[in-house]
Amino acid sequence: MRSISGIYWEKGRRSLNQDSLVVHQVMTGRGRVILAAVSDGIGGLKEGEVASGYILESIVHSFYEQLLLLIRKRRRTVFFKRCIFRSLEQINRELNIYAREKDIRLGATLSLLLIWKRRYMIVHIGDSRIYMCKRQMMKQLTKDHGLGKGITKCLGSFGFQRPDIRFGRIWGMRGFLLCTDGFCRKMDKSAAGEMLRAGDIENQFQIEKRLQRLGEMAMGQEEKDNLSAVYVKVW
Repeated sequence: MRSISGIYWEKGRRSLNQDSLVVHQVMTGRGRVILAAVSDGIGGLKEGEVASGYILESIVHSFYEQLLLLIRKRRRTVFFKRCIFRSLEQINRELNIYAREKDIRLGATLSLLLIWKRRYMIVHIGDSRIYMCKRQMMKQLTKDHGLGKGITKCLGSFGFQRPDIRFGRIWGMRGFLLCTDGFCRKMDKSAAGEMLRAGDIENQFQIEKRLQRLGEMAMGQEEKDNLSAVYVKVW
């Protein structure tokens, strides 16, 4: 399996960017393993950038210390679920401790994609999104945890809420778009499908220029939120 990836990270019309994102690729005895994730600090709460940054920092630690080991040992999906639940419960506890010490409330979303041996795992909580891009079509793989303009699930200074976890297989050439709600809320799905068609993308520069164009289109539609996205092409 081969892959290329690119990112877009823009504060938009906000004074501070509370989004965080990561992309890691590792070669193992079982081939290439890819971790990509986005996290969006909850608007209206304090220190969203702290919440999103800490969540992804902790996820990267779990990736290197636990998830790669599960892949090397060819563990079943139930072990991956247990690992993710333990990691996210710990993250939630730490954010609660931090919030109590500072007498604030904070939180952030998480949308994570793990790819290995043409398999994928998605971990999702909140209203960021993951799409699969096939030809010029985009299929949303996550379900928004939101109600009206509010959000019903996140990680942070609240009780732990279990994320959605799903597994799948990758057939042929595919693209995956992970993005925060500011990037996708006003996104033209038809234009995005054409621009992010995996077969037309050859390198990181192309990915990042196309993500930038989509971000500019959203801001042209008066999007005021932070805009962040990761795109991964695999074949």
